[in-house]
Amino acid sequence: MTLDEVLQDIHGLDERLREFEQRYGMLSEDLYTLYRLGELEQSRDLIRWVGYYELRQERQRVYEEILRERLLKIRRSKAGAPISLRPHFVAATGA
Repeated sequence: MTLDEVLQDIHGLDERLREFEQRYGMLSEDLYTLYRLGELEQSRDLIRWVGYYELRQERQRVYEEILRERLLKIRRSKAGAPISLRPHFVAATGA
């Protein structure tokens, strides 16, 4: 996966998680803790919510790995010089 794909996935998953959080009045982290403790009744929404949360966690790990590798390359090439941030535009996908 590319960094752009990972970021798109993270943002999309954040939107879905936010919908569940607003619907049930609970943050995903808290829902996941209750789920792991076995304190929640199984439902379709619970299964989706947990799935989105676990996928979001996995994508976050992938993002951190890709970013770490990217920063190592930049640091090697810059030899101690400050890293300049530049906007990065992703081409719009046509439907």
